[in-house]
This record gives sequence, C-alpha cells and structure tokens, in this order.
Amino acid sequence: MRDNEEGFRVRDRRGDLETVAHDALVAHEPRDVATGEARLKEGTLDGMLVVPTAPGGSAEFVVKQRDNSSFAQVVGGAYSAASASQVLTDAGVDPSTIAAASKPPELRELEPSDPNRDTAFVFANVGVILLFIAIFTFGTWVLTGVVEEKQSRVVEVVLSTVRARDLLMGKVLGIGVLGIVQLAVFIAAALIAAYATNRLVLPTTTPGTVVLLALWFVLGYLLYSTALGFLGALASRQEEASNASTPVTMVAMISYFVAIFAVIDDPDGLVANIATFFPPSAPFVVPLRAAFDAIPLWQIGVAAILTIIGIYILFTIGARVYAGADLQFGGRIKLRDAWRSGE
Repeated sequence: MRDNEEGFRVRDRRGDLETVAHDALVAHEPRDVATGEARLKEGTLDGMLVVPTAPGGSAEFVVKQRDNSSFAQVVGGAYSAASASQVLTDAGVDPSTIAAASKPPELRELEPSDPNRDTAFVFANVGVILLFIAIFTFGTWVLTGVVEEKQSRVVEVVLSTVRARDLLMGKVLGIGVLGIVQLAVFIAAALIAAYATNRLVLPTTTPGTVVLLALWFVLGYLLYSTALGFLGALASRQEEASNASTPVTMVAMISYFVAIFAVIDDPDGLVANIATFFPPSAPFVVPLRAAFDAIPLWQIGVAAILTIIGIYILFTIGARVYAGADLQFGGRIKLRDAWRSGE
C-alpha cells in the first residue's frame, strides 16, 4: 500500500513489517481488506498487498486500475524475495548464506572494453550527423548560388573575364572556407561548454576524432559541393535546382544510412569495409569506424586518397559540364547536352 510519501513495506506471513524499498512511497496498514479497497476507490491508496494468513497461501496485490505495471512488479518482486528469505530462515538456513545467494553475479570481462568507448562513439556519431548537415548546408549554398547567378544573368558578365572551371572552383572553395570556420566555431563552443560545465567527460580520443571529422568534412564537402555545383548549372530556375540535385542527394542519403546502420551493426563487416573505400560514403563511414577502433590507419589513408582522386575526377567532369551549361538558358539542360557543349 502506498500514498505518495517515502518507503513501502512488505509484510511477511508472521505479521512483521520489513522495509524493502524507498522511492517516494509509504506503507499503511488498513483495518481490513474492505477498508483498503474503499481507500483504493477513493484514491488515497495506490495499491494494497493482501498477505495470506496461512502458510502456503497466495498473496494478492490489489489496485484500482492496471495503469502502473512497474509498481506491481516492484511490490511483487519485493514480496517474493522477502517470503523466500523467510522460508529459508524458518528452515534453519544461515541469514548470511541467504544474503550471499541473493546477490547477483559479478561481471568479469576476459578482454576488458575501453571505458570511454561509448562516449567516443556518441561523440563520433554526433560528429557524423553534424558532418552530414554541414556538407549539405554549404553544398546547397553552392547549388543555389550557381542557379541565382544563372537566373539573373550575372554569370554572363563573370564568365567574360573568368574561366568557367575557375569560377566553379572559386565558389566551392570560398563557401568551403566559410563552412569550415563555422564548423570549427560550433565544435569549439561545444568542447568549451563540456569542459566548463563538467556535464560530459570527453574521451582521450577527442583530439584525434576532431581532426578526423575536420579532414572528412573538407573531403566530403569538396566531393558533394562540386557535384551540386555543376548539376545546379543544368537548372535555369530555383524550382528546377532540387530536381537537378536529386541524384547527389540520394547517394548522400544512402551513404549516411549505410554509416548509421551497417557500420554500427558490424564495424568490421564486409559492408563497412566496402563503404570505407567508396568516396561518397567514406566521409560518414570512416569517423564511425574509427570511433569503434575498427579501422586500421592504412585504410583511413587509402580511403582519403581514393576520395581525393574521386574529387579530382568529379571536378574535371563537372568543370566541363558547368562550362557547357552555365550560358544556356530557357529551361533545364540535359547532362549529355551540357557535356557536349563544354568541349
């Protein structure tokens, strides 16, 4: 029985009251079962434990409505433990033996895990989410900037003095510098807040994780923003930009979900290993695998090299498409036509 104070008790079959838990609960002993049921209906009691008067009888836990199963489980578990202990005591078993038998088994690891593993993973996971948001935030700026210049015909003036590939490179790098500065400010503010408030104990791998996230932000941003930039040149209006960028968005979303689900499930698995060396997914997969300490240093290096090669190839293709599409107006241009016009 409880009524919103502290302590609840379970009465054994001999009539003694023994405190078994404290969690904003208090025990009361009604005169009889009928009185207890009346108080349950009034709402002045939350539950009533009816203890059998004869040995071998079954106890009963009575509530007004079954709306708090955890309360019944706690009371039932406590009563069962107290009853079992009483039976063993009556049988002459030493109380110290009963106490020892009631203790849960101790956990012993043959290969102790890193105590900072969970924190490191959460830190890397949050970093990957931030990475995904940042890449597409600043990549979208590149996309909309290209479309705005084309829609307003400003690009005609700019391209009279600057080559198309230089304009694309300058736009990607300029917004990228702004992006890395903003990302650095966010991460620095989070780390300072964590240290100042002592609300989060950062793992010893934090500096390496920050460097890794910064590296893959740069590589991921260059990869995706280049693709978004030259695909944006295929559109003549902002309304067409989202359709033009759909292939890049789909690849990024698939890569992100592979990182979140496949890598977390099996960081050493085949899918995680393949995704490590696939440039679109590497920016999301590598930091997570590193948080699990499931990726050797050589794989990080090879993944970075392959991503850089992918950026170069994508920029070479994108510069030609950008040059062929940026001065064509009147509707969305096909990729093949832009490629031919860029010769």
